[in-house]
Amino acid sequence: MLKRIVFACLAILLSAVVATLWWFHTRLPPNCTDPGTIALVRQSLIANDDLPATVTLEDIRTVAGGFVALRFVCQAEVGGFDPHHLPPGMPLPGFVHYTSRLTPDRTQHEVSVQLEPLLKWVKVQ
Repeated sequence: MLKRIVFACLAILLSAVVATLWWFHTRLPPNCTDPGTIALVRQSLIANDDLPATVTLEDIRTVAGGFVALRFVCQAEVGGFDPHHLPPGMPLPGFVHYTSRLTPDRTQHEVSVQLEPLLKWVKVQ
């Protein structure tokens, strides 16, 4: 009889933990590869960094975040454009770092985007 009570208590505890994790996970921001996140990053790159509308994100990696993360920190390579069609004087974009999170009232999805130029090795004397 004691064995059944212990197993029942463990089953109830495990069910409560799983239900809590599921509830928490459904209220988290979209991850790095979510289409909505990628669309917001592309929109920011086109509007704020003057990249062409053909820009794409390649080799997307999650730097920080997980199953129950409150935000996701991501890194991707910028591609899908011809470097010769960039505005004059603009450095060649290399990587984009972005953070996906929900607003404090948890009603809207927002991303913050930082574009890093591609560094080129130049021989110095």
